[in-house]
Amino acid sequence: MSTIFRILLSAALLVFGIIFLGRSHANAAQVWALDAQQSQIGFVATQSGADVTGTFEKYNADIAFHPNALATSHIKIEIDTNSVNTHSDDRDKLIRSPAFFDTTNHPKAIFESSNLEKIQGDQFVAHGTLTMLGITKVLILPFSASVDNNNLTATGGTHISRLQYGIGSGQWLDTAVIGEDVRITFTVEGLVK
Repeated sequence: MSTIFRILLSAALLVFGIIFLGRSHANAAQVWALDAQQSQIGFVATQSGADVTGTFEKYNADIAFHPNALATSHIKIEIDTNSVNTHSDDRDKLIRSPAFFDTTNHPKAIFESSNLEKIQGDQFVAHGTLTMLGITKVLILPFSASVDNNNLTATGGTHISRLQYGIGSGQWLDTAVIGEDVRITFTVEGLVK
């Protein structure tokens, strides 16, 4: 009897272990490699009351995400601020200058999540921090995302105050010329690594 009991107990533990390991694996967020042709990080600012749109051509993205595994999901984006492109060489040169991004001394802007939260359906919020010009502030980043087999699609955006990050000095502190509010936008297409 004791031998049969030991065999049954061992079998039960083995089955439990397989189920547990399977669930642990299922609850691990997937790591994504971005499709650079389909992904974009951009912004919308105002100059003399008119919208100015721009993008950052270079960035690194470390994204682990799955809607059913938010506890192990994580986002870190490092943007090369020197890669700003507003389709105006003069404006881009000004944006890179010490008066704005000061890209020589602060070559990166970094967003890193601390936790992700599901709002409803495919709507999520990443709670984290944004660092620019050596200034770090809490940032809440709403986004929508869906995972279809090995594909990730996500879009989102938020607003920041450029003055809170020290972007714009001297005459550029005047928000009548360059608006204080800047909208950050992103589109992500990714494949499982």
